[in-house]
Amino acid sequence: MRQNRLKIIFASVMLLCAVHAGASSREEPHQSGSFLPEWQKGWMDIHTIATGKGDASFVVMPDGTTMLIDAGDVTGGRMKAPALPDDSRSPGQWIARYISHFSKGLPHPERVDYFWLTHFHADHMGGETARKPGPYYGLCGIMEVGEYLSFGKIIDRGWPTYDYPSAAYVKKFCSATMDDYRKFVICQKENRGTVPECFQVGSRKQFALLNDPKSFKKDFEVWNVAGILQAPLPGNGKIVKRYTEFINDLGENALSCAILVRYGGFSYFNGGDLGGSPADERDMETYVADLIGQVTAIKANHHGWKDTCNPYFMWKTRPDVIIVPASHVNHPWKATVQRIFDPQMPGKRQMFVTCDAAREQVGEELWKYIQPYYGHIVIRVYDGGRSYQVFVLDAYSTDYRVLYKSDIEQL
Repeated sequence: MRQNRLKIIFASVMLLCAVHAGASSREEPHQSGSFLPEWQKGWMDIHTIATGKGDASFVVMPDGTTMLIDAGDVTGGRMKAPALPDDSRSPGQWIARYISHFSKGLPHPERVDYFWLTHFHADHMGGETARKPGPYYGLCGIMEVGEYLSFGKIIDRGWPTYDYPSAAYVKKFCSATMDDYRKFVICQKENRGTVPECFQVGSRKQFALLNDPKSFKKDFEVWNVAGILQAPLPGNGKIVKRYTEFINDLGENALSCAILVRYGGFSYFNGGDLGGSPADERDMETYVADLIGQVTAIKANHHGWKDTCNPYFMWKTRPDVIIVPASHVNHPWKATVQRIFDPQMPGKRQMFVTCDAAREQVGEELWKYIQPYYGHIVIRVYDGGRSYQVFVLDAYSTDYRVLYKSDIEQL
Protein backbone atom coordinates (compact mmCIF):
# COMPACT_ATOMS: atom_id res chain seq x y z
CA MET A 1 0.00 0.00 0.00
CA ARG A 2 2.81 2.39 0.99
CA GLN A 3 4.60 1.58 -2.27
CA ASN A 4 1.46 2.33 -4.29
CA ARG A 5 1.02 5.68 -2.52
CA LEU A 6 4.63 6.61 -3.31
CA LYS A 7 4.05 5.75 -6.96
CA ILE A 8 0.96 7.93 -7.06
CA ILE A 9 2.80 10.84 -5.40
CA PHE A 10 5.76 10.46 -7.78
CA ALA A 11 3.46 10.38 -10.83
CA SER A 12 1.63 13.50 -9.58
CA VAL A 13 4.88 15.38 -9.09
CA MET A 14 6.08 14.42 -12.57
CA LEU A 15 2.74 15.52 -14.05
CA LEU A 16 2.97 18.88 -12.27
CA CYS A 17 6.53 19.33 -13.55
CA ALA A 18 5.43 18.54 -17.09
CA VAL A 19 2.52 20.97 -16.86
CA HIS A 20 4.80 23.67 -15.44
CA ALA A 21 7.37 23.10 -18.18
CA GLY A 22 4.66 23.21 -20.83
CA ALA A 23 3.27 26.45 -19.41
CA SER A 24 6.73 28.02 -19.36
CA SER A 25 7.40 27.05 -22.95
CA ARG A 26 4.10 28.53 -24.04
CA GLU A 27 4.78 31.80 -22.23
CA GLU A 28 8.26 32.24 -23.70
CA PRO A 29 8.53 29.75 -26.57
CA HIS A 30 11.34 31.51 -28.43
CA GLN A 31 13.28 33.37 -25.75
CA SER A 32 16.94 32.83 -26.55
CA GLY A 33 19.34 35.08 -24.67
CA SER A 34 22.06 34.00 -27.10
CA PHE A 35 23.69 35.85 -29.99
CA LEU A 36 23.29 35.59 -33.74
CA PRO A 37 25.82 33.04 -35.01
CA GLU A 38 28.46 34.59 -37.25
CA TRP A 39 27.66 34.65 -40.97
CA GLN A 40 29.06 31.79 -43.05
CA LYS A 41 29.71 31.62 -46.77
CA GLY A 42 26.59 30.33 -48.49
CA TRP A 43 24.23 32.15 -46.12
CA MET A 44 22.41 35.37 -46.91
CA ASP A 45 21.48 37.80 -44.14
CA ILE A 46 18.96 40.64 -44.47
CA HIS A 47 19.17 42.98 -41.46
CA THR A 48 16.51 45.62 -40.89
CA ILE A 49 18.30 47.99 -38.52
CA ALA A 50 16.14 49.59 -35.84
CA THR A 51 17.04 53.21 -35.04
CA GLY A 52 13.50 54.58 -34.63
CA LYS A 53 14.50 57.49 -36.88
CA GLY A 54 14.45 56.13 -40.42
CA ASP A 55 14.98 53.16 -42.71
CA ALA A 56 18.23 51.20 -42.96
CA SER A 57 18.71 47.63 -44.18
CA PHE A 58 22.02 45.78 -44.40
CA VAL A 59 22.28 42.79 -46.74
CA VAL A 60 25.08 40.21 -46.69
CA MET A 61 24.91 38.18 -49.90
CA PRO A 62 25.93 34.50 -50.09
CA ASP A 63 29.55 35.24 -51.05
CA GLY A 64 29.96 38.08 -48.54
CA THR A 65 29.17 40.96 -50.90
CA THR A 66 27.40 43.66 -48.86
CA MET A 67 24.74 46.29 -49.49
CA LEU A 68 23.28 49.03 -47.32
CA ILE A 69 19.78 50.08 -48.38
CA ASP A 70 18.91 53.59 -47.18
CA ALA A 71 20.16 55.29 -44.01
CA GLY A 72 17.61 57.80 -42.74
CA ASP A 73 17.63 60.24 -39.85
CA VAL A 74 14.66 62.41 -38.87
CA THR A 75 15.86 63.27 -35.37
CA GLY A 76 14.22 66.47 -34.16
CA GLY A 77 11.43 66.26 -36.72
CA ARG A 78 7.79 65.31 -36.48
CA MET A 79 8.42 61.56 -36.38
CA LYS A 80 7.55 60.35 -32.88
CA ALA A 81 9.15 56.93 -32.48
CA PRO A 82 11.83 56.60 -29.76
CA ALA A 83 15.53 56.71 -30.60
CA LEU A 84 17.02 53.20 -30.49
CA PRO A 85 18.88 52.17 -28.47
CA ASP A 86 19.02 55.75 -27.15
CA ASP A 87 20.07 59.23 -28.23
CA SER A 88 23.66 59.02 -26.98
CA ARG A 89 24.70 58.61 -30.62
CA SER A 90 23.06 59.68 -33.86
CA PRO A 91 21.24 57.15 -36.08
CA GLY A 92 24.09 57.35 -38.59
CA GLN A 93 26.57 56.42 -35.89
CA TRP A 94 24.38 53.57 -34.64
CA ILE A 95 23.97 52.24 -38.19
CA ALA A 96 27.75 52.33 -38.77
CA ARG A 97 28.35 50.58 -35.45
CA TYR A 98 25.80 47.87 -36.27
CA ILE A 99 27.30 47.23 -39.70
CA SER A 100 30.84 47.10 -38.31
CA HIS A 101 29.74 44.56 -35.71
CA PHE A 102 28.13 42.24 -38.26
CA SER A 103 30.87 42.66 -40.86
CA LYS A 104 33.39 40.72 -38.79
CA GLY A 105 34.43 37.65 -40.73
CA LEU A 106 33.35 39.06 -44.11
CA PRO A 107 35.82 39.20 -47.01
CA HIS A 108 36.04 43.02 -46.83
CA PRO A 109 34.85 44.16 -43.39
CA GLU A 110 36.27 47.65 -43.90
CA ARG A 111 33.75 48.61 -46.61
CA VAL A 112 30.18 48.26 -47.79
CA ASP A 113 30.19 47.19 -51.43
CA TYR A 114 26.94 48.94 -52.40
CA PHE A 115 24.96 51.77 -50.92
CA TRP A 116 21.55 51.95 -52.57
CA LEU A 117 19.25 54.90 -51.88
CA THR A 118 15.65 54.07 -52.78
CA HIS A 119 14.55 57.73 -53.05
CA PHE A 120 15.32 61.22 -51.78
CA HIS A 121 13.41 61.56 -48.50
CA ALA A 122 14.75 62.40 -45.05
CA ASP A 123 13.77 59.13 -43.40
CA HIS A 124 15.82 57.30 -46.05
CA MET A 125 18.84 59.62 -46.44
CA GLY A 126 18.85 62.13 -43.55
CA GLY A 127 16.86 65.28 -42.88
CA GLU A 128 17.34 68.95 -42.10
CA THR A 129 16.27 68.70 -38.44
CA ALA A 130 18.99 66.11 -37.81
CA ARG A 131 21.72 67.93 -39.75
CA LYS A 132 25.03 68.80 -38.07
CA PRO A 133 27.65 70.98 -39.77
CA GLY A 134 30.60 69.23 -41.32
CA PRO A 135 33.76 70.41 -43.09
CA TYR A 136 32.42 69.74 -46.59
CA TYR A 137 28.68 69.08 -46.19
CA GLY A 138 26.09 68.66 -43.47
CA LEU A 139 26.18 65.38 -41.55
CA CYS A 140 23.14 63.19 -40.91
CA GLY A 141 21.85 59.86 -42.16
CA ILE A 142 23.94 58.37 -44.95
CA MET A 143 26.30 61.35 -44.95
CA GLU A 144 27.20 60.52 -41.36
CA VAL A 145 27.47 56.77 -41.99
CA GLY A 146 30.06 57.73 -44.62
CA GLU A 147 32.24 59.24 -41.91
CA TYR A 148 32.82 55.72 -40.53
CA LEU A 149 32.43 53.36 -43.49
CA SER A 150 33.52 53.45 -47.13
CA PHE A 151 31.42 52.37 -50.11
CA GLY A 152 32.37 50.61 -53.33
CA LYS A 153 29.38 52.02 -55.24
CA ILE A 154 26.62 54.52 -54.49
CA ILE A 155 23.48 53.92 -56.53
CA ASP A 156 20.47 56.24 -56.58
CA ARG A 157 17.75 57.37 -58.98
CA GLY A 158 19.35 60.69 -60.01
CA TRP A 159 23.09 60.51 -60.64
CA PRO A 160 24.73 62.53 -62.14
CA THR A 161 22.35 65.43 -62.89
CA TYR A 162 19.71 65.03 -60.17
CA ASP A 163 17.23 66.93 -62.31
CA TYR A 164 14.45 64.40 -62.90
CA PRO A 165 11.65 65.19 -63.37
CA SER A 166 13.17 68.69 -63.12
CA ALA A 167 15.77 70.55 -61.10
CA ALA A 168 12.95 72.64 -59.58
CA TYR A 169 11.11 69.47 -58.51
CA VAL A 170 14.18 68.02 -56.80
CA LYS A 171 14.85 71.30 -55.01
CA LYS A 172 11.26 71.67 -53.80
CA PHE A 173 10.03 68.14 -53.09
CA CYS A 174 13.09 66.11 -52.16
CA SER A 175 14.90 66.10 -48.85
CA ALA A 176 16.21 69.44 -47.60
CA THR A 177 19.63 67.78 -47.39
CA MET A 178 19.85 67.08 -51.15
CA ASP A 179 22.71 69.57 -51.56
CA ASP A 180 24.59 67.85 -48.74
CA TYR A 181 23.95 64.45 -50.32
CA ARG A 182 25.21 65.53 -53.75
CA LYS A 183 28.39 66.94 -52.21
CA PHE A 184 28.78 63.71 -50.24
CA VAL A 185 28.57 61.56 -53.38
CA ILE A 186 31.13 63.70 -55.22
CA CYS A 187 33.44 63.70 -52.19
CA GLN A 188 33.23 59.90 -51.93
CA LYS A 189 34.01 59.62 -55.64
CA GLU A 190 36.99 61.96 -55.59
CA ASN A 191 38.55 61.00 -52.26
CA ARG A 192 37.67 57.34 -51.71
CA GLY A 193 37.30 55.96 -55.22
CA THR A 194 33.58 55.26 -54.79
CA VAL A 195 31.75 54.72 -58.09
CA PRO A 196 28.39 56.55 -58.33
CA GLU A 197 25.74 55.13 -60.66
CA CYS A 198 22.14 55.76 -61.62
CA PHE A 199 19.73 52.93 -60.80
CA GLN A 200 19.20 50.84 -63.94
CA VAL A 201 15.57 49.73 -64.18
CA GLY A 202 15.31 46.13 -65.40
CA SER A 203 18.97 45.24 -64.78
CA ARG A 204 19.92 41.94 -63.20
CA LYS A 205 23.62 42.79 -63.09
CA GLN A 206 23.95 46.15 -61.33
CA PHE A 207 24.10 44.56 -57.87
CA ALA A 208 26.47 41.73 -58.75
CA LEU A 209 28.27 39.33 -56.46
CA LEU A 210 31.89 40.46 -56.12
CA ASN A 211 33.73 37.79 -54.13
CA ASP A 212 32.74 34.41 -55.59
CA PRO A 213 30.06 34.89 -58.26
CA LYS A 214 30.68 31.54 -59.96
CA SER A 215 29.64 29.53 -56.93
CA PHE A 216 26.22 31.18 -56.77
CA LYS A 217 25.45 32.29 -60.35
CA LYS A 218 22.66 29.72 -60.78
CA ASP A 219 20.95 30.46 -57.48
CA PHE A 220 21.34 34.20 -56.79
CA GLU A 221 20.39 37.49 -58.44
CA VAL A 222 19.23 41.00 -57.66
CA TRP A 223 16.63 42.25 -60.13
CA ASN A 224 15.96 45.98 -60.44
CA VAL A 225 12.20 45.66 -60.78
CA ALA A 226 11.08 49.28 -61.02
CA GLY A 227 12.08 52.87 -60.38
CA ILE A 228 11.56 56.48 -61.41
CA LEU A 229 8.02 55.51 -62.54
CA GLN A 230 9.48 52.95 -64.95
CA ALA A 231 9.18 49.17 -65.08
CA PRO A 232 9.55 46.35 -67.62
CA LEU A 233 6.59 45.20 -69.68
CA PRO A 234 5.55 41.69 -68.61
CA GLY A 235 6.85 39.16 -71.06
CA ASN A 236 9.25 41.14 -73.25
CA GLY A 237 11.12 43.19 -70.64
CA LYS A 238 10.90 46.49 -72.51
CA ILE A 239 11.19 49.38 -70.05
CA VAL A 240 8.20 51.72 -70.14
CA LYS A 241 7.02 54.73 -68.14
CA ARG A 242 4.02 53.96 -65.98
CA TYR A 243 2.94 57.61 -65.70
CA THR A 244 3.78 60.42 -68.07
CA GLU A 245 1.47 63.23 -66.96
CA PHE A 246 1.22 65.28 -63.78
CA ILE A 247 4.51 63.86 -62.62
CA ASN A 248 5.21 66.76 -60.26
CA ASP A 249 2.00 65.93 -58.40
CA LEU A 250 2.91 62.32 -57.82
CA GLY A 251 5.52 62.99 -55.17
CA GLU A 252 8.93 61.51 -54.44
CA ASN A 253 7.58 58.25 -52.98
CA ALA A 254 6.16 57.26 -56.37
CA LEU A 255 9.67 57.62 -57.84
CA SER A 256 11.09 55.04 -55.41
CA CYS A 257 13.26 52.30 -56.86
CA ALA A 258 12.53 48.64 -56.13
CA ILE A 259 14.49 45.39 -56.19
CA LEU A 260 13.76 41.69 -55.88
CA VAL A 261 16.51 39.54 -54.33
CA ARG A 262 16.33 35.86 -55.22
CA TYR A 263 18.41 33.13 -53.60
CA GLY A 264 17.29 29.62 -54.45
CA GLY A 265 13.67 29.27 -53.36
CA PHE A 266 13.80 32.44 -51.23
CA SER A 267 12.85 35.92 -52.47
CA TYR A 268 12.81 39.37 -50.83
CA PHE A 269 11.20 42.55 -52.15
CA ASN A 270 12.18 46.07 -51.13
CA GLY A 271 10.38 48.92 -52.89
CA GLY A 272 11.24 51.90 -50.71
CA ASP A 273 8.07 53.98 -50.33
CA LEU A 274 6.16 52.88 -53.43
CA GLY A 275 2.43 53.41 -53.06
CA GLY A 276 -0.58 51.30 -53.90
CA SER A 277 -3.49 53.70 -53.82
CA PRO A 278 -5.35 54.07 -57.15
CA ALA A 279 -7.23 57.11 -55.84
CA ASP A 280 -4.32 59.50 -56.40
CA GLU A 281 -2.68 57.70 -59.34
CA ARG A 282 0.29 56.52 -57.31
CA ASP A 283 -0.46 52.82 -57.63
CA MET A 284 2.85 51.25 -58.56
CA GLU A 285 2.18 48.28 -56.26
CA THR A 286 -0.40 46.64 -58.51
CA TYR A 287 1.86 46.78 -61.56
CA VAL A 288 4.91 45.56 -59.63
CA ALA A 289 2.91 42.71 -58.08
CA ASP A 290 2.27 41.25 -61.53
CA LEU A 291 6.00 41.40 -62.27
CA ILE A 292 7.32 39.72 -59.13
CA GLY A 293 4.51 37.30 -58.22
CA GLN A 294 4.75 35.31 -55.00
CA VAL A 295 7.65 36.19 -52.69
CA THR A 296 8.90 34.92 -49.35
CA ALA A 297 9.45 38.26 -47.61
CA ILE A 298 8.80 41.96 -48.16
CA LYS A 299 9.73 45.23 -46.57
CA ALA A 300 6.28 46.79 -46.35
CA ASN A 301 6.10 49.66 -48.83
CA HIS A 302 6.04 53.13 -47.24
CA HIS A 303 6.36 51.63 -43.74
CA GLY A 304 2.94 50.00 -44.06
CA TRP A 305 1.16 53.36 -44.17
CA LYS A 306 -2.43 53.75 -45.38
CA ASP A 307 -1.58 54.03 -49.09
CA THR A 308 0.27 50.71 -49.30
CA CYS A 309 -0.08 46.93 -49.20
CA ASN A 310 -3.24 47.12 -51.29
CA PRO A 311 -5.34 43.95 -51.54
CA TYR A 312 -4.12 42.99 -55.00
CA PHE A 313 -0.46 43.45 -54.06
CA MET A 314 -0.86 41.31 -50.95
CA TRP A 315 -2.88 38.66 -52.79
CA LYS A 316 -0.39 38.41 -55.64
CA THR A 317 2.82 38.46 -53.59
CA ARG A 318 1.54 36.28 -50.70
CA PRO A 319 4.49 37.00 -48.40
CA ASP A 320 5.22 34.81 -45.40
CA VAL A 321 7.28 37.55 -43.71
CA ILE A 322 6.37 41.26 -43.66
CA ILE A 323 8.85 43.71 -42.13
CA VAL A 324 7.86 47.23 -41.08
CA PRO A 325 10.71 49.66 -40.29
CA ALA A 326 8.94 52.03 -37.89
CA SER A 327 9.84 55.65 -37.17
CA HIS A 328 6.38 57.10 -36.56
CA VAL A 329 3.22 56.37 -34.57
CA ASN A 330 1.55 55.60 -37.91
CA HIS A 331 4.00 52.82 -38.89
CA PRO A 332 2.08 50.65 -39.66
CA TRP A 333 -1.38 52.14 -40.27
CA LYS A 334 -4.39 50.49 -38.64
CA ALA A 335 -6.36 49.87 -41.87
CA THR A 336 -3.23 48.43 -43.51
CA VAL A 337 -2.80 45.91 -40.70
CA GLN A 338 -6.48 45.06 -41.11
CA ARG A 339 -6.03 44.43 -44.86
CA ILE A 340 -2.93 42.30 -44.37
CA PHE A 341 -4.55 40.05 -41.79
CA ASP A 342 -7.85 39.68 -43.59
CA PRO A 343 -8.62 35.93 -43.21
CA GLN A 344 -9.08 35.66 -46.97
CA MET A 345 -5.51 36.76 -47.68
CA PRO A 346 -3.11 33.89 -48.47
CA GLY A 347 0.36 33.36 -47.04
CA LYS A 348 1.58 33.06 -43.46
CA ARG A 349 1.79 36.85 -43.13
CA GLN A 350 4.02 37.09 -40.08
CA MET A 351 4.51 40.80 -39.45
CA PHE A 352 7.59 42.10 -37.63
CA VAL A 353 8.01 45.75 -36.61
CA THR A 354 11.19 47.42 -35.41
CA CYS A 355 9.37 49.19 -32.55
CA ASP A 356 5.84 49.43 -31.15
CA ALA A 357 5.29 53.18 -31.55
CA ALA A 358 2.07 52.51 -33.50
CA ARG A 359 0.53 50.17 -30.94
CA GLU A 360 -2.01 52.65 -29.55
CA GLN A 361 -3.03 53.86 -33.00
CA VAL A 362 -3.47 50.30 -34.33
CA GLY A 363 -5.30 49.09 -31.21
CA GLU A 364 -4.88 45.88 -29.24
CA GLU A 365 -7.49 43.98 -31.24
CA LEU A 366 -5.30 44.17 -34.33
CA TRP A 367 -1.90 44.46 -32.65
CA LYS A 368 -2.19 40.89 -31.42
CA TYR A 369 -1.52 39.72 -34.99
CA ILE A 370 1.91 41.42 -35.01
CA GLN A 371 4.87 39.48 -33.65
CA PRO A 372 5.41 40.44 -29.99
CA TYR A 373 9.19 40.99 -30.22
CA TYR A 374 10.61 44.28 -31.57
CA GLY A 375 14.11 45.32 -32.55
CA HIS A 376 16.61 44.63 -35.32
CA ILE A 377 14.99 42.06 -37.60
CA VAL A 378 17.26 39.56 -39.33
CA ILE A 379 16.21 37.09 -42.00
CA ARG A 380 18.90 34.45 -42.38
CA VAL A 381 18.69 32.36 -45.55
CA TYR A 382 20.66 29.13 -45.43
CA ASP A 383 22.76 27.29 -48.05
CA GLY A 384 21.32 27.40 -51.54
CA GLY A 385 18.27 29.38 -50.44
CA ARG A 386 16.52 26.19 -49.36
CA SER A 387 15.49 27.39 -45.90
CA TYR A 388 15.38 30.51 -43.76
CA GLN A 389 14.92 31.70 -40.18
CA VAL A 390 13.88 35.02 -38.63
CA PHE A 391 15.66 36.56 -35.64
CA VAL A 392 14.81 39.64 -33.60
CA LEU A 393 17.78 41.28 -31.87
CA ASP A 394 17.53 43.60 -28.89
CA ALA A 395 17.55 47.21 -30.14
CA TYR A 396 17.52 48.72 -26.64
CA SER A 397 20.99 47.41 -25.84
CA THR A 398 24.32 47.44 -27.64
CA ASP A 399 25.13 43.72 -27.53
CA TYR A 400 22.51 42.67 -30.12
CA ARG A 401 21.28 39.78 -27.99
CA VAL A 402 18.70 37.50 -29.64
CA LEU A 403 15.21 38.07 -28.24
CA TYR A 404 13.41 35.76 -30.64
CA LYS A 405 14.16 33.17 -33.27
CA SER A 406 11.64 31.43 -35.42
CA ASP A 407 11.69 27.81 -36.46
CA ILE A 408 13.68 27.12 -39.60
CA GLU A 409 11.29 27.25 -42.55
CA GLN A 410 11.94 24.94 -45.49
CA LEU A 411 11.41 26.24 -49.03
